[in-house]
Amino acid sequence: MKNDGVAPSSVPLGRELAPGSLRVGILGHVGNENLGDESIIAAVIQNVRRRWPEAEILGFTSNPYDTKERHGIPSYPIRRMAQTEHLAESPAGGSTAPGQPADSSFLHRTKELVKRIPVLSSVARGALGVLETLPEIIREISFLLDCRRQIKGLDLLIFAGSHQLNDFVDGPWAFPYTVLKWTLLAREAGAKVVFLSLGAGPIDTWLGRRFIRRALKLSSYRSYRGETSKQVVDSLHVFETNKVVPDLAFSLDSPFLSKEVARSRVPVVGINPLPLYSDYWYMTDERKYEAYVGKLAAFADWLVDRGCEVRFIPTQLKVDPAVIADVRRRMTKKGTPEYDELIVEPTIHGLDELLAALSELDVMVATRYHGILLSLALHKPVLAIAYHEKSRDLMNWLGLGDYVIDGDTFTVEALTERFPLLEKESRAIRSSLRQQTPDFQSAVQAQYDEVFKLMEKVSETG
Repeated sequence: MKNDGVAPSSVPLGRELAPGSLRVGILGHVGNENLGDESIIAAVIQNVRRRWPEAEILGFTSNPYDTKERHGIPSYPIRRMAQTEHLAESPAGGSTAPGQPADSSFLHRTKELVKRIPVLSSVARGALGVLETLPEIIREISFLLDCRRQIKGLDLLIFAGSHQLNDFVDGPWAFPYTVLKWTLLAREAGAKVVFLSLGAGPIDTWLGRRFIRRALKLSSYRSYRGETSKQVVDSLHVFETNKVVPDLAFSLDSPFLSKEVARSRVPVVGINPLPLYSDYWYMTDERKYEAYVGKLAAFADWLVDRGCEVRFIPTQLKVDPAVIADVRRRMTKKGTPEYDELIVEPTIHGLDELLAALSELDVMVATRYHGILLSLALHKPVLAIAYHEKSRDLMNWLGLGDYVIDGDTFTVEALTERFPLLEKESRAIRSSLRQQTPDFQSAVQAQYDEVFKLMEKVSETG
């Protein structure tokens, strides 16, 4: 879905609420067809409706048109930006995109004049910078006024998981500013603000740390989805204790999460790729991307040689298919019927199709965080290629730390050595996951219960 510049006024406002009704906002850096992040939004919507069926739910996302179509809720943009053909992805999850250039023909001619006349001082160049920035400031103020109108009457704003507390992608004016901006808007509107199972870090800039500290201090509840994220927030010295609660996707209600699938005649292995260091990634390195693709291709060939059926599973529908195509081009085990029938790419358009595809696997080899997490939630043994500590945290939490390899330094040999061990222990791992995931689900449900006590107080006083 393409979104060529979202203006708040272009998205219809929600209906007027009856007296005593509750209005709940769900904020996430979603909307770029990352089904892992969309699983978080779906889970929160389910849990809000389960507890408060009459509540109005609003989305605040990077692509409100996608959110409205995918989740069926009125939605609004969290940033003022013109989006390009695709949104650049960061290892934090979510997306980034540049703002509209504010370079009028007058400014362009003036800048060219400055270049040709060296005697013009730095003061003149500074003045040009002000002229260039001023229209952006005016547009941002206009955007904030629209946002204020949209958030009016909100009772609760939920920052819904994902890795929204960082400044290593585009600095403090990307994620940190967005988080603080919406926190201030919600508080000014009289709403409670909660941060549920967020990922955090790195947060290295002085301004980024200030923005995030301020937002967290204004919240009524906060938790983080892993130990690394907790340590990052601990370093901000906002609160004495910071809670760790599993990812919100563990609270997703789906029939595929309890469905037992008949075993295939051959082992079925999923490979979940990532556009690591590609043009789509926040940091491009063609050599590293080609190395990553080559290693996955060699590993897929090795699996086919062992008689496994290889299924390539995208969880980000905009770019993962292109990575899969690159991997398949690099494979040597192709072109004959006996091999081609062992190389499969399921058709996936939405979350239910993704979960259905994952449910049919015997083992998953995943790079994306939610490719790992959703497979574990379905009790699938996972070999994780960890490009970020959040993946290692999750695997360690479930006692699977021996089946994590580093995304930057891994080798084909590391995959082929670790995979047989995982396969050998697969029955025990599935049994362990069946025992542990209910505890994860219970922890997330207890968090919802605690947060929704805030709503009960709002309802009583409303």
